[in-house]
Amino acid sequence: MGPCSEGPPRKRTAADAEVGTEAPPAPLCSYKSIHARWVAPVESGMSDVLEDHVVCIEDGRITAIMPRQDFAGEPDLHLPTHILIPGLVNAHTHTPMTLLRGYADDLPLNEWLFNHIFPTEGKFILQAPVDEAKEFVRCGSELACYEMLKSGTTLFNDMYFFGDITADVAREAGMKAVLTEVGLLYFGDDKAFAEAVTKNTDFCSGLVEAKDAQIYPSLLPHSVYMCPAEKLKEAKAAYDKACGEAKVIVHTHLHETKKEISDVLEKTGQSAVNILDSLGLLTDRTVAAHCVHMSDDEIKLMAARGANVAHCPRSNLKLGSGIAPVAQMLATGVNVCLGTDGASSNNTLDMLTEMQYASMIAKGSTGDPTVLSARATLEMATIRGARALGLEHETGSIKVGKAADLAAVNLDHLEASPIFDALGHLVFTNSREVTHVWVNGRCLVDGGRVLSVSVDRAKMDRIVDRVREFRATLSGKSQ
Repeated sequence: MGPCSEGPPRKRTAADAEVGTEAPPAPLCSYKSIHARWVAPVESGMSDVLEDHVVCIEDGRITAIMPRQDFAGEPDLHLPTHILIPGLVNAHTHTPMTLLRGYADDLPLNEWLFNHIFPTEGKFILQAPVDEAKEFVRCGSELACYEMLKSGTTLFNDMYFFGDITADVAREAGMKAVLTEVGLLYFGDDKAFAEAVTKNTDFCSGLVEAKDAQIYPSLLPHSVYMCPAEKLKEAKAAYDKACGEAKVIVHTHLHETKKEISDVLEKTGQSAVNILDSLGLLTDRTVAAHCVHMSDDEIKLMAARGANVAHCPRSNLKLGSGIAPVAQMLATGVNVCLGTDGASSNNTLDMLTEMQYASMIAKGSTGDPTVLSARATLEMATIRGARALGLEHETGSIKVGKAADLAAVNLDHLEASPIFDALGHLVFTNSREVTHVWVNGRCLVDGGRVLSVSVDRAKMDRIVDRVREFRATLSGKSQ
């Protein structure tokens, strides 16, 4: 354990267990020098792994990276069996959906979404009393931030409802996020859509004016099939007016299933990719989730426009959507990063697991074991995600001057021994444990314990009980 300004973390007590509530967040510890067996900078021109190095932190920034032998004195923290990596970037997720983890498994996307998820979100979010909806979002966001920190994520790109609540939770947790007030869906109600757009532009212009360094703005059209071209044009115009030249990320689902593509083509005569391009929504600010089914020309267009793809391999596999042509997209020049999607279709927010799946299915689907090496996959989970979100200058790699957004992963487990390649061990084995996480130099996870987030288990269980009752009316299932 490192130096804590307010004493050691409080242990969970029997009283906590009785009420089902996690212990309150502990005082955050400060480490100004971290000595790790391995450091993976994820910086061009630097070695994949630096052995036996010290990373120095001051005022939330990385100030030096040096061999242990060059460091005068004793480092604050020794990690003799760990690899220190940049904090992971979850480039596509729906954080409050942790409360729907495993809610409708073994179903294709359209049935999962329209027959289970949308009705449930209608019941507990859109049609519920505002206080109850906000409680759902807060509880789900707290659980998500806990899970993401526990598995090394420091920055996430979110799409859901009541984004102000998720933003508050992220701030309290010490994390960074890209989001807005509400994901845009059009159900034929022009007034409701316009009101949602206004909520979003007010929220995002406020972030821009405040120069918020923790929460960053986005435009969230769910998809072209849920936001027709005229509504996308309306939203874009409102954002352009409200946010000016500020870099606002356009975060959307794109070409996730063959049915989505055929439905949009049948209705409009165009692909969703071409519709976005015609509206000026396919740029270096675009983060398109999934992109499972892409033609060669569409991939070339994405590369030409500088658009980014958030690859979500586990969700795509679980929903039977297919396997995205990631190796081809990377070779063509598309910036491909990684996301988990929501916990309801994954069923985890663990980016380490996402890395493993991404690399292995790329190798298997192409028949080429050289594609998506451990280094390339870690890039997708860190610097490429930061680049997609317009934050490459701030985070995503271990570099002097950047924010100290870091994760330490213990690789020393007997069942996964020996270690010949630390990066390969990180990506391809299952026996690795995140023990420490820093955001802006603040240690949010120390010794495996999340210090900055508490989850009210009793409240969560009450919400889940109501959801379980409603689920039975949809599926006939009681569990």
